[in-house]
Amino acid sequence: MIALRCTQMRAANVSLPITIQPPPSPRPPGSPWAFAEAAPFLGVSKRHLFRLADQNKVRTIRIGRRRLLPDSEVLRLAREGC
Repeated sequence: MIALRCTQMRAANVSLPITIQPPPSPRPPGSPWAFAEAAPFLGVSKRHLFRLADQNKVRTIRIGRRRLLPDSEVLRLAREGC
């Protein structure tokens, strides 16, 4: 196989089939979310999620010292808004 740079490919008018697939999710479905992962997904700050959790507006779970958001809570917040 010949390796061509992008400029060489354009000059040679070479077209390659492109398939775009979403990247595989690093989290299995249903697993709890870290606050740092959930915040960008929901479009809010991490601090805002902590405030909601401290006010008991969002359910959290503890695994060791970590506070996590259940998948169902993140999906509910995505549907209803924060």
